[in-house]
Amino acid sequence: MSRVSVATRLGLVEQTRRPLLLVLLVIVPLLFITKAIAATQPLPRQVGLPGGVRVLTNMRDVHGAVMAAITVAFLAGLCGVFVMQAIRQGDRRLVVAGFTPFQALLPRLVVLGAESVLVLGVSLAVTAFSFQPRSWAAFIVGNLLTGAVYALLGALAGALLGGLGATYLILFGAMLDLGIVQNPMFGVGTPPEWAVLLPGYGPGRVIVDAAFSERFHAWAALAISLGWTLALLVLVLLVLHRIVATHSGGHCS
Repeated sequence: MSRVSVATRLGLVEQTRRPLLLVLLVIVPLLFITKAIAATQPLPRQVGLPGGVRVLTNMRDVHGAVMAAITVAFLAGLCGVFVMQAIRQGDRRLVVAGFTPFQALLPRLVVLGAESVLVLGVSLAVTAFSFQPRSWAAFIVGNLLTGAVYALLGALAGALLGGLGATYLILFGAMLDLGIVQNPMFGVGTPPEWAVLLPGYGPGRVIVDAAFSERFHAWAALAISLGWTLALLVLVLLVLHRIVATHSGGHCS
C-alpha cells in the first residue's frame, strides 16, 4: 500500500473521531434545510434566469432551490478550515518522516473532497423531500461547484486567519454571498451586476437555472464557476506546499 493511500485512510479515520464534525455534516443540513423551506410561505415570486428569461414561481420553491447551496457552502468551507488545521498540526511531521510535500498534501485534499461530497449528498437528499428542480443533473453540478469553491476558500482562510477567524469569515461570507446577494428571494429576483465578483455568482446562477428551467442557459456562469475552482485549487496547493515545506526543515523535494 502506497504512502498516499495509507495517509488518506488515516486521514479519513481521523475525521470519524470528531463526532461534532459528523453531526455538523449530517444533522445541520437535515434541520437547516427542512425547517427553512417549511417556514416559507408560497407567495408568488418572479425569478430572473441566465439569458434574460424570467419565470413566475413562489417563495417556498425559491427557498428550496437555494438552501442546499447555502448549507453546502458553509459546511464545505468549515471542512476546509478543519483540514487546514490538521495540516498545520500533523502533516509537517510526515515530510520529516520522508513524505514529499505532494504525498503529504494529496490525502488531505482527498479527505476534504470526501467531506464535501458527504455534505452535498445529505443536502440534496433533504432538499428532494421538499423541492424538485427542473434539471437534477445541472442542480447537482451547481451545488458541487459551490462546495468545491467554498471548501477551497475555507482552506485558504484557515491558512491566513487561523481556525476561529476563518470559521467566522466562512459563515458570514457564505450567508452574505449565497444567502443574500445571489439569492433570488431578494431584490428584483436577479443578482446585481457587481455580484459577478463574488465566488458564489457562477454556481448560484447554475443552480437557479437548473431549478426553474428544463433547458440549460447558464454556460457563462458554469465557466466562471470552473475558473474560480481552478484558480482557488492552484492557490491552495501553493499555500499548503509552502506551509509544509517551510516547517519541514528542508526535507522536501
